[in-house]
Amino acid sequence: MSSSISTSSESRKQPYLDLESLSRSWRAGTKPAPQVNVVEWAEAFRKLSKESSNGGKFITARVEVARGPMLAATEPGVRKLTLMACTQLLKTTVIENILGRFIHVDPCPILAVLPKDDAAETFSKDRLAPMIRDTKVLRELFGAAKATDAAATLTHKQFPGGHITLVGSNSPTNLAMRPIRLLVCDEIDKYPLSAGGEGPPIDLAEERQAEFITNSLTVLACSPTIAGRSAIEASYEESDQRRAFVQCPHCEGWHSLEWEQVRFEKDEAGKIRLETAHYHCAGCGTAWTESQRLVALRRIEWRQTRAFTCCGEHQVPERWAPEAHGVRRAVCRDCGSLAVPNEHAGFIGSKLYAPKQSIRETVAKYARAMRRGPEALRAFYNTQLARTWKEGVDAPEWQDVYARRDRAYLSGTIPLGALILFAGVDVQKDRLEVGIWAFGRNRERWLIEHRVLPGETNRPEVWKSLEAMFDETWEHAGGAEMGVRDWGIDSSGFTAEVYAFVRRQAGRGNVHAVDGQDSVQSAFLGVGAKDTTPAGKKLRRGLKTLRIGASFCKQELMGCLALQRPAQGEAFPAGFIHLPEDVSEDQVKQLTAEELVTHVTRGRTRRQWVPIGGRRNEVLDCANYARGVAAMRGRDRWRETQWRDLEHALGIARVRTVPEPDEPPPATVAPGSLAARNLHRATIRRSKVRSRTR
Repeated sequence: MSSSISTSSESRKQPYLDLESLSRSWRAGTKPAPQVNVVEWAEAFRKLSKESSNGGKFITARVEVARGPMLAATEPGVRKLTLMACTQLLKTTVIENILGRFIHVDPCPILAVLPKDDAAETFSKDRLAPMIRDTKVLRELFGAAKATDAAATLTHKQFPGGHITLVGSNSPTNLAMRPIRLLVCDEIDKYPLSAGGEGPPIDLAEERQAEFITNSLTVLACSPTIAGRSAIEASYEESDQRRAFVQCPHCEGWHSLEWEQVRFEKDEAGKIRLETAHYHCAGCGTAWTESQRLVALRRIEWRQTRAFTCCGEHQVPERWAPEAHGVRRAVCRDCGSLAVPNEHAGFIGSKLYAPKQSIRETVAKYARAMRRGPEALRAFYNTQLARTWKEGVDAPEWQDVYARRDRAYLSGTIPLGALILFAGVDVQKDRLEVGIWAFGRNRERWLIEHRVLPGETNRPEVWKSLEAMFDETWEHAGGAEMGVRDWGIDSSGFTAEVYAFVRRQAGRGNVHAVDGQDSVQSAFLGVGAKDTTPAGKKLRRGLKTLRIGASFCKQELMGCLALQRPAQGEAFPAGFIHLPEDVSEDQVKQLTAEELVTHVTRGRTRRQWVPIGGRRNEVLDCANYARGVAAMRGRDRWRETQWRDLEHALGIARVRTVPEPDEPPPATVAPGSLAARNLHRATIRRSKVRSRTR
């Protein structure tokens, strides 16, 4: 009896007495992670599932364009990785290999975020489970963990040294449940703007990386969608904007593959002839054969292309450092230093880099999309070209508008061509924003100043600041001081405060409450009476609001902002918008913050102005209010005499942007001719009229 007890006790103590086993476990736990990048791991251990088109050993060279993004996962300094890619090229493969590498050689807590919970379960069953099943090293890890982890589920799996959790982006609880080091977010354009009202899903998930601040990694992946509202597009623009360069087989120059270089011919009926579709080099213009394209895709260089400022000069990358970790870093052309940080590595890839889809097949998909209409064309741009689809064709790019700013004047000054000032005021909870705009001939406009008056709008201090602006003047280039003719204050948000303020300014006669309406009829829609008697009758001398056609003003403004600056010495086109040299990028972004989008609801088509994701629009609103009050004063109907009266009041002569042609000399009349006799009769009639008038 006692002997059996003694034997049992010794057997229970045996594991703890095995010092050699304990030592091996200690050494394994303290051993640093092997220096294996994702490409090396995938080619050494990854086995593609039988469900894939290339089952068996993973070979990176089959899709060479995927090498750069995989190397970036272990590139020193990289903390975030963005993949804006077309469908069925590299996105999912890169994500799977990154997950496999970290689970095997550098285990840590991992969170994978999908658009919804059912998408997370589908990824687990269709992607993660086959990879674990067919990759031996992962199968051994998860097989050993499964025996000891009774809580393992479809969306939560443990492995030695860490765990992987798959969640939907619509659940704030799951996003903020555990501290994580590796965050993988797929299909981010399908995420809700806010997870349960607690904020953007990606922001919530990234907060869980605080404990791994020194070695965390975030991977964002998706095909792009609508321009200005695509989360993956915004993330790529924030990155170092890497592009894949290939070498031309003819001129040996290096260029990225762009859709604009794909050319084809059409027949007499306008149908694309697929046999004429070829890719043409951006440098020498020579057409490539399909075999030459495939050879070029065997060697790809990823290069940083984001613009930067160095040595006091704004530069677009023209020189790059030697390749390291799968990327060539941009360097300054003057000092030669690395100019673009690599903390956020961004990649973009289209089907032009796909070895399994020829140029002819891509053009065939384009032709089919053209026949099917805008929705099919949008899908082609998103899924084949990895480009966003711009619905609001009336909204110009803010970068183009910013590049056309006027070098001839600064904020707070008025150029010669500007003859009258109108102002728009946008009312926010904690501030007033004031836009001063000048108007001149030929429908031209100038932004004179945009000022922010901070202060709670339910308190009098901020309104006193606005009232003080009513007495301010701005210096005209001709030397005169100009005041604002009319002020339009938005009354749609803080109606009571605006109405009370406008009533107090009634003696001025130029301070108005404005009400923006969704109308494309005109800039000024009329006056609306707001004060009534107890019986409901409108008071003739009560408060009135100016009804502004906001949609008309926006559409007109966007069209004018798209106008190109003329050549030196030529006249500006009608409606040109002048912006001061020191206008900020943020002000231009706000000025172009909305786009016109077409919606089809219940078979009815409606066009609506919607904000472009993440941009404020106060500068745009102020411009619309100023335009509306200018229309109220009849600016659109003014004749030349009224513009001359404004110049006379400013003490300046008419400003001509270009010399006008000389007037032709008066025609001579031959004596005794019919024209001479008619002229003589007309002179006699005019003299008789003058006599009767006297």
